[in-house]
Amino acid sequence: MNDTGWRRWGLAAMGFCTALLMTQAVNAEPVLNAETARTVFTEAKAVSDKDGGALWGMTLFGPMMIVDPDTRKLIASVPDDTLKAEGGVFVGTMPKDMLPANTALDWHGKRWTMLEWPVWGNRQERARLLAHEQFHRLQPALHLAPTEAANPQLDTLEGRLWLQLEWRALAVALTSSGKARTEAIRDALAFHDRRDVLFAGASAHERGLLLNEGVAEYTGIRVASADTASAQWIAAGKLLSSKEKTWVRSFPYVSGPAYGLLLDAYAPGWRAKLTAQSDLPSLLAAALPKAAPVNALARAKRYGEAELRLAETERAAENEAVRKAYRAKLIDGPVLVLPNLGQHFNVSFDPRELVPLDEAGTVYPTITVSDDWGSLSVKEGALMSPDWQRITVSAPSDAKTLAGAGWKLELAAGWKLVPAEKPGSFTVKKD
Repeated sequence: MNDTGWRRWGLAAMGFCTALLMTQAVNAEPVLNAETARTVFTEAKAVSDKDGGALWGMTLFGPMMIVDPDTRKLIASVPDDTLKAEGGVFVGTMPKDMLPANTALDWHGKRWTMLEWPVWGNRQERARLLAHEQFHRLQPALHLAPTEAANPQLDTLEGRLWLQLEWRALAVALTSSGKARTEAIRDALAFHDRRDVLFAGASAHERGLLLNEGVAEYTGIRVASADTASAQWIAAGKLLSSKEKTWVRSFPYVSGPAYGLLLDAYAPGWRAKLTAQSDLPSLLAAALPKAAPVNALARAKRYGEAELRLAETERAAENEAVRKAYRAKLIDGPVLVLPNLGQHFNVSFDPRELVPLDEAGTVYPTITVSDDWGSLSVKEGALMSPDWQRITVSAPSDAKTLAGAGWKLELAAGWKLVPAEKPGSFTVKKD
C-alpha cells in the first residue's frame, strides 16, 4: 500500500500472505532481530535484482525498514541519525507519531519502504509483497501520486455482481489466446462499463485505486512469478477466488494484475506512458481492434450471472442488517468525534472489511488512528467521514472515560474530552 508522508490509507497487502520462511523453529513466534531483518533485506534486493529495473526503469530496492507493532522496534537497511548500527543493520524505536504498516513513506529526508513484522508468506507470496511495497516507494518519482475515492457501489448487489462478472471474463482472457481471449476481454470491459450505467461515475471513482494498488499488485505478481504464463495463472486464480467481506477498497488487488498482464500482451510499452490520470480498462479497450458493442446483459448469462445474483441477493439482505446496526451505533446514538487535524493524521486498517454507509461515510471495523490529540484503537467499528476529516466511535459513558464499545483512546498531553453539541456526545479539545 502506498503512503503520502504519513497520511495512511491502509495496510496494503494484509491478509494475502500465509506462512513464514525464516530461521525460526516450527510454529514459534518469529523474532525481529538483526539476523531476521537482514534476511528480509537480502530477499528484497534479490527481488529487485530479478526485475533489474525492467518494469519501471528504476531499481525497486532502496531504503527499507521493518517495524514490530508490539514492541515498536525498528530495524533499517541504511543508516539514520536516530538509529544504532548493529550486525550490519540499523536499530532503533519507531517514533510515537508513526503507525506500523506495509507502506512507503518519507522519513528524515529519505523515501522508505516500511514492512510490518512478521513478513509472512511462502517464497512467491513474500516476493510479491516485497515487489508491491517497493513499487510504492517509486511512485513519486514515476509521477503516479496515489489517489483515493469511496466506492460504495462495490458493496451493493448490482455493483458486486458486475464486478464478479468482470473478474470471470478477465480470468477467461488470461487463460485463453487468440479470438477467445479478445472476446473475453470485450466481455470484461462491457461488464465494467455496466457499473457506469448503474452507478454514475463508478469507473472514475475506481480508477484511482486501480492505478495505485492495482498497478502495485501487478508489479508484485509480475516480478515474483517465474514467467509470464505463471503470472497469468496466479492472476486468474485471484480473480476466481477472492472471498473478501467487501471489495470497496480491496478490488484493485484482484483487478490490477489482470489488466496489467493483458496490457503487456496487447499494448507493449503501456507502462512508460502511464500517468496519474490513466485508466487501465480504457487503455486496454483502446488497444483492441474495433468491433461492435457488446451486449453486457446478454453476455452475462454465459458467466453464471443467475447463480451470482442469487448469492448476492442473500448477501445484500444480511449486509443491510449490519449497516442498520452501525447506523444506530455511529450515527443515531451519542458518539465521540475525533478530528483530522492535518499533517499528523495517520491511519492503519484492514482494506477487506469496510462497510459503506452512503453519504455518512465508511465504517472501518478495525482501525488505528493517530493525530496530535493522541491515538485511537478500534476493534468494533469506527465511521470515517467521506472527506476523511473526522472519525467517529460510540460515546464513552463520561468525559473521564477513554474507552467504549470496542475502542480505546490514549490522549496526548494537554488534550481532554469535552461535550459536543449532540446530547451525550463528545469531542476532543486542547487545554
